[in-house]
Amino acid sequence: MNIKELNKYLQSLPEEIMEDAADIVAETATAYYKGTFRTKEFDGNPWAPAKVPKTTGSLLIDSGALVNSVRPAVVTPQRVTISAGNSKVDYAQVNNEGFSGTVSVPAHTRRTKKKDVQVKAHTRKANIIKREFMGDSNELNEQIHSRIEGYIDSLNK
Repeated sequence: MNIKELNKYLQSLPEEIMEDAADIVAETATAYYKGTFRTKEFDGNPWAPAKVPKTTGSLLIDSGALVNSVRPAVVTPQRVTISAGNSKVDYAQVNNEGFSGTVSVPAHTRRTKKKDVQVKAHTRKANIIKREFMGDSNELNEQIHSRIEGYIDSLNK
């Protein structure tokens, strides 16, 4: 089920169900997006493996800050928005969409075992592979449709 079909279905629902449907959409989408970190795939497409396999942890998970930043931002009967990232997780969009280009590195102090070393401002080429964990997903749309159908069925009993 694509997003247009899901939107058309949601628009056809009675107004008294829409508020509960918005909560169902928000819960389902948040769980689905967080689950992509566990399954390491999005909408049936596996993520590219790491160039250097990690010895501990999981791909895209070091501290858990990125996965924990996935949350509902807006939940109304007319609109549900799930967001990821915050001031401490400014790399969410780069990991979700990928990036290739030049990055400016500001001047900073690098601590070593022996002493602190001053590093001058410089640029560096970066190529971050796209590992999508949020976006339009037919798999998610099917889950939302199924959950709302189940909710409507439970109301009719």
